[in-house]
Amino acid sequence: MKLPFRYQFILTPSITVILLACLVAYTSFELSRIYNQNQATVYWEIVNDNVQTAIATTNSLNKTISKISNEQSLQQDDNFFRYLELSQILTDNLYDQNLLDQFPAELRQRILNIEELLREPERADPLKLINKINAFLPDLEYQAKIITAQRRSAYIDNHHKLLEIISRLTTVQISALLICIIVATLLALWGLYVIRQRFDRLRTRAQLVCTGGNPDSSNIVHSNDELDSLENCLVNMTDKLLNAVSVENVLRGVENERRRIAMDMHDGVLADLTGINRQFDSDSTMRSKIDTIITDLRRTIDDLHPQVLEILGLNAALTSWLERQSVITGFPNYHYEFDENIEQSISLEIKINLFRIITEATTNVIKHAQADRLEIVLRMNADDLILSIEDNGIGMPNVVDATSHGVANINERARLLGATVNWRNARFARGTCFELKLNLAGKL
Repeated sequence: MKLPFRYQFILTPSITVILLACLVAYTSFELSRIYNQNQATVYWEIVNDNVQTAIATTNSLNKTISKISNEQSLQQDDNFFRYLELSQILTDNLYDQNLLDQFPAELRQRILNIEELLREPERADPLKLINKINAFLPDLEYQAKIITAQRRSAYIDNHHKLLEIISRLTTVQISALLICIIVATLLALWGLYVIRQRFDRLRTRAQLVCTGGNPDSSNIVHSNDELDSLENCLVNMTDKLLNAVSVENVLRGVENERRRIAMDMHDGVLADLTGINRQFDSDSTMRSKIDTIITDLRRTIDDLHPQVLEILGLNAALTSWLERQSVITGFPNYHYEFDENIEQSISLEIKINLFRIITEATTNVIKHAQADRLEIVLRMNADDLILSIEDNGIGMPNVVDATSHGVANINERARLLGATVNWRNARFARGTCFELKLNLAGKL
Protein backbone atom coordinates (compact mmCIF):
# COMPACT_ATOMS: atom_id res chain seq x y z
CA MET A 1 0.00 0.00 0.00
CA LYS A 2 1.38 3.37 -1.02
CA LEU A 3 1.75 5.76 1.91
CA PRO A 4 0.35 9.25 1.19
CA PHE A 5 2.99 11.95 0.87
CA ARG A 6 1.77 13.88 3.94
CA TYR A 7 2.25 10.77 6.08
CA GLN A 8 5.66 10.10 4.56
CA PHE A 9 6.61 13.68 5.41
CA ILE A 10 5.71 13.37 9.12
CA LEU A 11 6.64 9.71 9.58
CA THR A 12 10.28 10.26 10.61
CA PRO A 13 9.68 13.08 13.13
CA SER A 14 6.61 11.29 14.52
CA ILE A 15 8.43 8.04 15.23
CA THR A 16 11.40 9.98 16.65
CA VAL A 17 9.10 11.95 18.96
CA ILE A 18 7.34 8.75 20.07
CA LEU A 19 10.68 7.07 20.88
CA LEU A 20 11.88 10.15 22.76
CA ALA A 21 8.56 10.33 24.64
CA CYS A 22 9.00 6.68 25.68
CA LEU A 23 12.53 7.50 26.80
CA VAL A 24 11.30 10.47 28.85
CA ALA A 25 8.60 8.28 30.45
CA TYR A 26 11.15 5.60 31.34
CA THR A 27 13.55 8.22 32.71
CA SER A 28 10.73 9.65 34.86
CA PHE A 29 9.98 6.17 36.19
CA GLU A 30 13.61 5.57 37.14
CA LEU A 31 13.89 9.02 38.71
CA SER A 32 10.83 8.23 40.83
CA ARG A 33 12.60 5.08 42.03
CA ILE A 34 15.68 7.13 42.88
CA TYR A 35 13.46 9.54 44.80
CA ASN A 36 11.86 6.66 46.73
CA GLN A 37 15.30 5.26 47.58
CA ASN A 38 16.43 8.66 48.82
CA GLN A 39 13.23 9.00 50.87
CA ALA A 40 14.00 5.66 52.56
CA THR A 41 17.47 6.93 53.43
CA VAL A 42 16.04 10.21 54.68
CA TYR A 43 13.57 8.26 56.84
CA TRP A 44 16.32 6.36 58.62
CA GLU A 45 18.32 9.57 58.93
CA ILE A 46 15.40 11.25 60.73
CA VAL A 47 14.76 8.25 63.00
CA ASN A 48 18.45 8.01 63.89
CA ASP A 49 18.63 11.73 64.54
CA ASN A 50 15.58 11.54 66.83
CA VAL A 51 16.88 8.64 68.91
CA GLN A 52 20.39 10.14 69.24
CA THR A 53 18.91 13.49 70.21
CA ALA A 54 16.67 11.76 72.77
CA ILE A 55 19.67 9.95 74.32
CA ALA A 56 21.78 13.10 74.40
CA THR A 57 18.91 15.11 75.87
CA THR A 58 18.35 12.46 78.56
CA ASN A 59 22.01 12.69 79.59
CA SER A 60 21.82 16.47 79.69
CA LEU A 61 18.59 16.25 81.66
CA ASN A 62 20.32 14.02 84.25
CA LYS A 63 23.02 16.59 84.76
CA THR A 64 20.55 19.47 84.96
CA ILE A 65 18.35 17.74 87.53
CA SER A 66 21.37 16.93 89.70
CA LYS A 67 22.15 20.66 89.81
CA ILE A 68 18.70 21.70 90.94
CA SER A 69 18.88 22.90 94.61
CA ASN A 70 16.17 21.58 96.88
CA GLU A 71 16.80 24.45 99.26
CA GLN A 72 15.72 27.10 96.80
CA SER A 73 12.43 27.60 95.05
CA LEU A 74 12.43 25.67 91.81
CA GLN A 75 10.62 28.48 90.11
CA GLN A 76 13.60 30.74 90.79
CA ASP A 77 16.33 28.31 89.80
CA ASP A 78 17.86 28.80 86.28
CA ASN A 79 18.43 25.06 86.10
CA PHE A 80 14.69 24.57 86.38
CA PHE A 81 14.14 26.47 83.12
CA ARG A 82 16.92 24.43 81.55
CA TYR A 83 15.09 21.32 82.82
CA LEU A 84 11.85 22.47 81.18
CA GLU A 85 13.62 23.19 77.87
CA LEU A 86 15.32 19.79 77.81
CA SER A 87 12.06 18.07 78.71
CA GLN A 88 10.37 19.70 75.72
CA ILE A 89 13.22 18.64 73.39
CA LEU A 90 13.03 15.09 74.76
CA THR A 91 9.26 15.03 74.23
CA ASP A 92 9.53 16.26 70.62
CA ASN A 93 12.08 13.58 69.68
CA LEU A 94 11.02 10.63 71.82
CA TYR A 95 7.37 10.76 70.77
CA ASP A 96 8.05 11.14 67.03
CA GLN A 97 5.82 8.54 65.37
CA ASN A 98 8.61 7.33 63.03
CA LEU A 99 10.82 6.60 66.07
CA LEU A 100 8.07 4.92 68.07
CA ASP A 101 7.32 2.62 65.10
CA GLN A 102 10.87 1.22 65.36
CA PHE A 103 10.63 0.32 69.07
CA PRO A 104 9.40 -3.05 70.37
CA ALA A 105 5.90 -3.02 71.83
CA GLU A 106 7.13 -3.33 75.45
CA LEU A 107 9.54 -0.37 75.15
CA ARG A 108 7.00 1.69 73.31
CA GLN A 109 4.46 1.10 76.08
CA ARG A 110 6.96 2.12 78.79
CA ILE A 111 7.67 5.35 76.93
CA LEU A 112 3.97 6.09 76.51
CA ASN A 113 3.42 5.51 80.29
CA ILE A 114 5.55 8.55 81.19
CA GLU A 115 4.02 10.71 78.46
CA GLU A 116 2.02 12.75 81.01
CA LEU A 117 5.17 13.51 83.04
CA LEU A 118 7.04 14.68 79.93
CA ARG A 119 4.10 16.64 78.54
CA GLU A 120 3.79 18.69 81.77
CA PRO A 121 7.30 18.59 83.35
CA GLU A 122 6.64 21.67 85.52
CA ARG A 123 4.08 19.65 87.53
CA ALA A 124 6.24 16.56 87.86
CA ASP A 125 8.92 15.73 90.34
CA PRO A 126 12.20 16.04 88.38
CA LEU A 127 13.83 13.22 90.32
CA LYS A 128 10.87 10.93 89.75
CA LEU A 129 10.87 11.81 86.07
CA ILE A 130 14.57 11.18 85.59
CA ASN A 131 14.31 7.87 87.40
CA LYS A 132 11.59 6.69 85.06
CA ILE A 133 13.61 7.83 82.04
CA ASN A 134 16.77 6.17 83.27
CA ALA A 135 14.82 2.95 83.73
CA PHE A 136 14.45 2.50 79.96
CA LEU A 137 17.58 4.45 78.87
CA PRO A 138 19.68 1.27 78.36
CA ASP A 139 16.95 -0.17 76.14
CA LEU A 140 16.80 3.14 74.27
CA GLU A 141 20.58 3.08 73.72
CA TYR A 142 20.32 -0.52 72.50
CA GLN A 143 17.57 0.47 70.04
CA ALA A 144 19.74 3.40 68.94
CA LYS A 145 22.49 0.96 67.96
CA ILE A 146 19.98 -1.09 65.98
CA ILE A 147 18.66 2.04 64.25
CA THR A 148 22.21 3.18 63.49
CA ALA A 149 22.91 -0.21 61.92
CA GLN A 150 19.71 -0.04 59.89
CA ARG A 151 20.59 3.50 58.81
CA ARG A 152 24.02 2.33 57.66
CA SER A 153 22.43 -0.63 55.87
CA ALA A 154 19.91 1.70 54.21
CA TYR A 155 22.74 3.94 53.05
CA ILE A 156 24.65 1.00 51.59
CA ASP A 157 21.52 -0.48 49.99
CA ASN A 158 20.55 2.91 48.59
CA HIS A 159 24.05 3.40 47.20
CA HIS A 160 23.99 0.04 45.42
CA LYS A 161 20.49 0.57 44.06
CA LEU A 162 21.35 4.07 42.90
CA LEU A 163 24.38 2.73 41.07
CA GLU A 164 22.21 0.01 39.52
CA ILE A 165 19.46 2.46 38.50
CA ILE A 166 21.91 5.03 37.14
CA SER A 167 23.78 2.32 35.20
CA ARG A 168 20.54 0.93 33.76
CA LEU A 169 19.17 4.40 33.02
CA THR A 170 22.39 5.43 31.28
CA THR A 171 22.40 2.23 29.21
CA VAL A 172 18.76 2.64 28.22
CA GLN A 173 19.19 6.33 27.40
CA ILE A 174 22.25 5.76 25.23
CA SER A 175 20.63 2.75 23.54
CA ALA A 176 17.39 4.65 22.96
CA LEU A 177 19.24 7.64 21.52
CA LEU A 178 21.21 5.36 19.22
CA ILE A 179 17.97 3.63 18.15
CA CYS A 180 16.37 7.03 17.55
CA ILE A 181 19.32 8.11 15.43
CA ILE A 182 19.38 4.83 13.46
CA VAL A 183 15.59 4.72 12.97
CA ALA A 184 15.42 8.40 12.05
CA THR A 185 18.31 7.97 9.60
CA LEU A 186 16.78 4.85 8.00
CA LEU A 187 13.33 6.45 7.76
CA ALA A 188 14.83 9.63 6.34
CA LEU A 189 16.76 7.63 3.73
CA TRP A 190 13.67 5.56 2.93
CA GLY A 191 11.55 8.71 2.66
CA LEU A 192 14.16 10.34 0.44
CA TYR A 193 14.29 7.24 -1.75
CA VAL A 194 10.49 7.02 -2.07
CA ILE A 195 10.12 10.75 -2.71
CA ARG A 196 12.90 10.69 -5.32
CA GLN A 197 11.22 7.74 -7.01
CA ARG A 198 7.91 9.60 -7.11
CA PHE A 199 9.63 12.73 -8.39
CA ASP A 200 11.40 10.66 -11.04
CA ARG A 201 8.12 9.08 -12.16
CA LEU A 202 6.45 12.48 -12.25
CA ARG A 203 9.40 13.94 -14.12
CA THR A 204 9.40 11.04 -16.59
CA ARG A 205 5.70 11.48 -17.27
CA ALA A 206 6.17 15.21 -17.66
CA GLN A 207 9.05 14.54 -20.08
CA LEU A 208 6.88 12.13 -22.06
CA VAL A 209 4.27 14.85 -22.40
CA CYS A 210 6.94 17.35 -23.39
CA THR A 211 8.59 15.07 -25.94
CA GLY A 212 5.50 13.45 -27.40
CA GLY A 213 6.23 10.04 -25.90
CA ASN A 214 9.91 9.92 -26.85
CA PRO A 215 12.05 10.03 -23.67
CA ASP A 216 15.28 10.24 -25.69
CA SER A 217 14.26 13.52 -27.28
CA SER A 218 16.68 16.43 -27.09
CA ASN A 219 13.93 18.47 -25.40
CA ILE A 220 14.62 16.70 -22.13
CA VAL A 221 16.44 18.99 -19.71
CA HIS A 222 18.92 17.15 -17.49
CA SER A 223 19.66 18.49 -14.01
CA ASN A 224 21.33 17.26 -10.84
CA ASP A 225 18.42 18.56 -8.79
CA GLU A 226 15.12 16.71 -9.12
CA LEU A 227 12.99 19.78 -8.39
CA ASP A 228 14.81 21.88 -10.97
CA SER A 229 14.43 19.11 -13.51
CA LEU A 230 10.75 18.73 -12.67
CA GLU A 231 10.28 22.48 -12.91
CA ASN A 232 11.85 22.52 -16.37
CA CYS A 233 9.64 19.63 -17.44
CA LEU A 234 6.54 21.36 -16.13
CA VAL A 235 7.48 24.54 -17.99
CA ASN A 236 7.88 22.56 -21.21
CA MET A 237 4.71 20.63 -20.47
CA THR A 238 2.87 23.92 -19.97
CA ASP A 239 4.03 25.03 -23.40
CA LYS A 240 2.87 21.73 -24.84
CA LEU A 241 -0.48 22.03 -23.13
CA LEU A 242 -0.89 25.57 -24.38
CA ASN A 243 -0.13 24.31 -27.88
CA ALA A 244 -2.61 21.48 -27.37
CA VAL A 245 -5.24 23.95 -26.24
CA SER A 246 -4.47 26.05 -29.28
CA VAL A 247 -4.83 23.02 -31.54
CA GLU A 248 -8.06 22.06 -29.76
CA ASN A 249 -9.36 25.58 -30.25
CA VAL A 250 -8.37 25.42 -33.92
CA LEU A 251 -10.13 22.07 -34.38
CA ARG A 252 -13.17 23.37 -32.54
CA GLY A 253 -13.09 26.44 -34.76
CA VAL A 254 -12.75 24.25 -37.84
CA GLU A 255 -15.73 22.18 -36.69
CA ASN A 256 -17.79 25.31 -36.11
CA GLU A 257 -16.75 26.65 -39.51
CA ARG A 258 -17.74 23.35 -41.12
CA ARG A 259 -21.13 23.62 -39.42
CA ARG A 260 -21.56 27.18 -40.69
CA ILE A 261 -20.50 26.31 -44.25
CA ALA A 262 -22.77 23.24 -44.27
CA MET A 263 -25.71 25.32 -43.09
CA ASP A 264 -24.97 28.02 -45.67
CA MET A 265 -24.72 25.43 -48.43
CA HIS A 266 -27.89 23.69 -47.27
CA ASP A 267 -29.90 26.88 -46.90
CA GLY A 268 -28.36 28.65 -49.91
CA VAL A 269 -26.86 26.62 -52.73
CA LEU A 270 -28.88 23.45 -52.13
CA ALA A 271 -32.14 25.39 -51.86
CA ASP A 272 -31.35 27.30 -55.06
CA LEU A 273 -30.51 24.10 -56.94
CA THR A 274 -33.72 22.48 -55.72
CA GLY A 275 -35.69 25.48 -57.00
CA ILE A 276 -33.91 25.41 -60.35
CA ASN A 277 -34.47 21.67 -60.62
CA ARG A 278 -38.23 22.17 -60.37
CA GLN A 279 -38.11 24.49 -63.39
CA PHE A 280 -36.74 21.70 -65.64
CA ASP A 281 -39.78 19.44 -65.55
CA SER A 282 -39.64 18.93 -69.33
CA ASP A 283 -35.89 18.51 -69.61
CA SER A 284 -35.18 15.14 -68.00
CA THR A 285 -31.47 15.20 -68.89
CA MET A 286 -30.87 18.53 -67.23
CA ARG A 287 -32.92 17.49 -64.22
CA SER A 288 -30.92 14.27 -63.87
CA LYS A 289 -27.67 16.23 -63.87
CA ILE A 290 -28.98 18.64 -61.28
CA ASP A 291 -30.18 15.70 -59.15
CA THR A 292 -26.65 14.30 -59.31
CA ILE A 293 -25.25 17.67 -58.28
CA ILE A 294 -27.75 17.89 -55.43
CA THR A 295 -26.85 14.36 -54.26
CA ASP A 296 -23.12 15.15 -54.32
CA LEU A 297 -23.77 18.43 -52.56
CA ARG A 298 -25.79 16.70 -49.84
CA ARG A 299 -22.93 14.24 -49.40
CA THR A 300 -20.48 17.11 -49.14
CA ILE A 301 -22.69 18.87 -46.58
CA ASP A 302 -22.95 15.66 -44.57
CA ASP A 303 -19.19 15.24 -44.67
CA LEU A 304 -18.71 18.83 -43.54
CA HIS A 305 -21.12 18.50 -40.65
CA PRO A 306 -23.31 15.42 -40.20
CA GLN A 307 -26.56 16.77 -38.78
CA VAL A 308 -27.63 13.21 -38.00
CA LEU A 309 -24.90 13.19 -35.34
CA GLU A 310 -26.47 16.04 -33.39
CA ILE A 311 -30.06 14.86 -33.92
CA LEU A 312 -29.90 11.06 -33.69
CA GLY A 313 -26.47 10.39 -32.18
CA LEU A 314 -23.15 8.81 -33.05
CA ASN A 315 -24.48 5.36 -33.95
CA ALA A 316 -26.97 6.75 -36.47
CA ALA A 317 -24.33 9.07 -37.97
CA LEU A 318 -21.82 6.23 -38.41
CA THR A 319 -24.45 3.88 -39.84
CA SER A 320 -25.57 6.53 -42.34
CA TRP A 321 -21.97 7.33 -43.32
CA LEU A 322 -21.05 3.64 -43.80
CA GLU A 323 -24.15 3.03 -45.91
CA ARG A 324 -23.26 5.93 -48.19
CA GLN A 325 -19.65 4.77 -48.47
CA SER A 326 -20.58 1.15 -49.13
CA VAL A 327 -21.98 2.00 -52.58
CA ILE A 328 -18.59 3.34 -53.65
CA THR A 329 -16.62 0.98 -55.87
CA GLY A 330 -13.84 -0.75 -53.95
CA PHE A 331 -15.43 -0.35 -50.52
CA PRO A 332 -14.69 -3.60 -48.59
CA ASN A 333 -17.23 -5.84 -46.95
CA TYR A 334 -17.64 -4.44 -43.48
CA HIS A 335 -18.88 -5.48 -40.07
CA TYR A 336 -20.05 -2.70 -37.77
CA GLU A 337 -20.80 -3.13 -34.06
CA PHE A 338 -21.84 -0.40 -31.62
CA ASP A 339 -22.47 -0.67 -27.87
CA GLU A 340 -25.63 1.32 -27.11
CA ASN A 341 -24.29 2.23 -23.66
CA ILE A 342 -21.78 4.51 -25.36
CA GLU A 343 -24.44 6.92 -26.61
CA GLN A 344 -25.39 8.14 -23.14
CA SER A 345 -21.84 8.04 -21.78
CA ILE A 346 -20.13 10.67 -23.96
CA SER A 347 -20.62 14.32 -24.78
CA LEU A 348 -21.35 15.79 -28.22
CA GLU A 349 -17.76 17.00 -28.54
CA ILE A 350 -16.41 13.48 -27.95
CA LYS A 351 -18.96 12.10 -30.45
CA ILE A 352 -17.78 14.55 -33.11
CA ASN A 353 -14.11 13.68 -32.55
CA LEU A 354 -14.83 9.94 -32.55
CA PHE A 355 -16.83 10.34 -35.76
CA ARG A 356 -13.93 12.19 -37.41
CA ILE A 357 -11.40 9.60 -36.19
CA ILE A 358 -13.49 6.67 -37.46
CA THR A 359 -14.20 8.26 -40.84
CA GLU A 360 -10.54 9.27 -41.26
CA ALA A 361 -9.26 5.79 -40.34
CA THR A 362 -11.84 4.09 -42.59
CA THR A 363 -10.98 6.43 -45.48
CA ASN A 364 -7.30 5.49 -45.04
CA VAL A 365 -8.25 1.81 -45.29
CA ILE A 366 -10.26 2.48 -48.47
CA LYS A 367 -7.48 4.52 -50.07
CA HIS A 368 -4.35 2.67 -49.03
CA ALA A 369 -5.02 -0.75 -47.52
CA GLN A 370 -6.44 -2.57 -50.58
CA ALA A 371 -8.56 -4.58 -48.14
CA ASP A 372 -11.70 -6.57 -48.85
CA ARG A 373 -12.69 -6.92 -45.19
CA LEU A 374 -13.22 -4.23 -42.58
CA GLU A 375 -14.42 -4.45 -38.98
CA ILE A 376 -15.43 -1.43 -36.89
CA VAL A 377 -16.29 -2.10 -33.23
CA LEU A 378 -17.15 0.34 -30.46
CA ARG A 379 -17.66 -1.22 -27.04
CA MET A 380 -17.56 -0.38 -23.33
CA ASN A 381 -15.26 -2.06 -20.84
CA ALA A 382 -16.09 -0.72 -17.37
CA ASP A 383 -15.27 3.02 -17.67
CA ASP A 384 -13.26 2.57 -20.87
CA LEU A 385 -14.53 3.13 -24.39
CA ILE A 386 -12.73 0.83 -26.84
CA LEU A 387 -12.68 1.55 -30.57
CA SER A 388 -11.07 -0.94 -32.92
CA ILE A 389 -10.83 -0.69 -36.72
CA GLU A 390 -9.31 -3.78 -38.34
CA ASP A 391 -8.70 -4.70 -41.96
CA ASN A 392 -7.01 -7.46 -43.93
CA GLY A 393 -5.15 -5.13 -46.30
CA ILE A 394 -1.50 -4.75 -47.15
CA GLY A 395 -0.73 -3.01 -43.86
CA MET A 396 0.58 0.46 -43.06
CA PRO A 397 4.30 0.23 -42.24
CA ASN A 398 4.69 3.94 -41.52
CA VAL A 399 1.65 4.31 -39.37
CA VAL A 400 3.60 4.48 -36.09
CA ASP A 401 5.67 7.38 -37.40
CA ALA A 402 2.42 9.24 -38.11
CA THR A 403 3.92 10.83 -41.20
CA SER A 404 0.70 10.91 -43.20
CA HIS A 405 -1.72 13.76 -42.77
CA GLY A 406 -4.64 11.43 -42.00
CA VAL A 407 -2.80 9.47 -39.31
CA ALA A 408 -1.47 12.68 -37.78
CA ASN A 409 -4.98 14.04 -37.65
CA ILE A 410 -6.22 10.86 -35.96
CA ASN A 411 -3.40 10.96 -33.38
CA GLU A 412 -3.98 14.65 -32.66
CA ARG A 413 -7.71 14.20 -32.08
CA ALA A 414 -7.06 11.16 -29.86
CA ARG A 415 -4.53 13.13 -27.84
CA LEU A 416 -6.99 15.98 -27.35
CA LEU A 417 -9.57 13.46 -26.10
CA GLY A 418 -7.02 12.06 -23.65
CA ALA A 419 -7.21 8.68 -25.37
CA THR A 420 -4.42 6.21 -26.07
CA VAL A 421 -3.85 4.94 -29.60
CA ASN A 422 -2.27 1.67 -30.63
CA TRP A 423 -1.44 0.53 -34.17
CA ARG A 424 -0.62 -3.12 -34.59
CA ASN A 425 -0.91 -6.07 -36.92
CA ALA A 426 -4.43 -7.36 -37.49
CA ARG A 427 -5.55 -10.80 -36.32
CA PHE A 428 -6.04 -11.71 -39.99
CA ALA A 429 -3.24 -13.17 -42.07
CA ARG A 430 -2.30 -9.61 -42.92
CA GLY A 431 -3.57 -6.11 -42.34
CA THR A 432 -3.63 -3.42 -39.67
CA CYS A 433 -5.57 -2.96 -36.45
CA PHE A 434 -6.15 0.52 -35.07
CA GLU A 435 -7.26 0.62 -31.42
CA LEU A 436 -8.28 3.63 -29.38
CA LYS A 437 -8.90 3.49 -25.61
CA LEU A 438 -10.68 6.36 -23.84
CA ASN A 439 -11.39 6.46 -20.12
CA LEU A 440 -14.79 8.07 -19.61
CA ALA A 441 -14.59 8.62 -15.85
CA GLY A 442 -15.68 12.21 -15.26
CA LYS A 443 -15.95 13.06 -18.98
CA LEU A 444 -19.69 12.99 -19.42
